[in-house]
Amino acid sequence: MSDESRTFEASLRAAWSRPVARRAIIGGVAGTAAAIGAGVTYAATRPAPKALVVATAGPPVRSVVTFTGKGKAKPIDHIELPLTLVVPAAGIEAAIVAVGLTHDGAMDVPKRPSDVGWFEYSPRPGMAGNSILAGHLDWQGAPAVFTKLAMVKSGDPVVVREADGKERGFAVEWRREVPADGAPPRQVFEPIISPGLTLITCGGRYNPVTRRYDTRIVVRAVRK
Repeated sequence: MSDESRTFEASLRAAWSRPVARRAIIGGVAGTAAAIGAGVTYAATRPAPKALVVATAGPPVRSVVTFTGKGKAKPIDHIELPLTLVVPAAGIEAAIVAVGLTHDGAMDVPKRPSDVGWFEYSPRPGMAGNSILAGHLDWQGAPAVFTKLAMVKSGDPVVVREADGKERGFAVEWRREVPADGAPPRQVFEPIISPGLTLITCGGRYNPVTRRYDTRIVVRAVRK
């Protein structure tokens, strides 16, 4: 992406400004905070406990077993940072860096042409949910990280590689080219349950007067 005026990014910003869209991306953070706050209020206002009555201990009684679990506890999903995005069909092997919002509320982009920007308000790449990843098409006239993103097709492999070498495999589900003016943000921020990646870059023709590309390339990959 270039530093053009961002009509597409403005549509994303409009979607982000709606509370429903933010909840779809962030999840139940606000609810958790409210629950914690309620607990603090209760602790501060409840009456002081009455004096305890100490009873003489009786003979020991054997405990009653109410449940015995046979299965092993499910391990917590963990990703070893930093992460690398690999898309062989597009010649991509690049570092993933976190990006947030610009001062005007738009999704930010990486500061280097070789990096892929992960929108930090979406799930971390490889985890459950729709992880949003953006990259530059070119940079000062030279190819950038997502120059060949438009070449991928359905079924092509996409990999998120962790710092310890472990890889999480994805496959391209679809690739779409949408107009920069009025591009539907739902295609980008669509909430999904299973792990997924949405890759975004510029496309179409470049207008040297407006310094804008007229389309956006959007690629969805899902966990194998």
